[in-house]
Amino acid sequence: MITLALDTSHATGSVAIATNGVVLGEAQFAAPSSHLVELSKSIERLLASNHLTIRHVHRVAVVLGPGSFTGVRIGLAFAKGLSAAGKELVATGSLHLLAWPLIENDGSPVCTMIDAKRGEVYGAVYERAQTRRSDELPAMAEILPARAEPPLAFLDGVLGTGRNPSAFVGTGARAHAEEIRARFPRAHIAEEARSIPSTTYLAKIGHLLPVFTPDAIRALEPIYLRPSGAERQRLRAHAKEAERDGR
Repeated sequence: MITLALDTSHATGSVAIATNGVVLGEAQFAAPSSHLVELSKSIERLLASNHLTIRHVHRVAVVLGPGSFTGVRIGLAFAKGLSAAGKELVATGSLHLLAWPLIENDGSPVCTMIDAKRGEVYGAVYERAQTRRSDELPAMAEILPARAEPPLAFLDGVLGTGRNPSAFVGTGARAHAEEIRARFPRAHIAEEARSIPSTTYLAKIGHLLPVFTPDAIRALEPIYLRPSGAERQRLRAHAKEAERDGR
């Protein structure tokens, strides 16, 4: 089975391919304003370098976010387009995917943090669950569910779980390393190379993930965790209108 993994949730997008869990290659692109164009080109080049075409791909694995609102929509729409052409579709969240490689190697709690801009981070804390989804894929349990919060409020929430993470990973962890070290001096902050979700890991495990049914694909939506800028403007306008009507 050939799996194509793609992620456009961050400023640096990436794609990877694998055959039955053996990774054949990865390509990254850093053009967030034109993710759709760069995504298509990167996939074409990556497949061609392995003497493959899109016809050889059996399954598409996509990252649903949170992250860039526009990027996540582009990635999901592209993946849904490939599923309409007959490809199986699987997916996972960016916070989940950041933690998975670390959880696989060490069952200790892992905190994932993505820089959400506007003074917030997307974050969650995971640990390896007692049961395994298969002999190769560890299941994860949430210690702190995914959320969008100011960094200090989020880190205080992590402290409140009483389960200190052994590692912090993601662009948010790199951006707020000083605050993390002040609260969790023994924790490891993952290197910059791990700061974006790994499509190579997603391609590696893609053949083990559950496949979405056609109905589930139609209902599949990005993971945002907070309203987009346009949605916030709409809500503010609605609130002002309601305030005027109430006078």
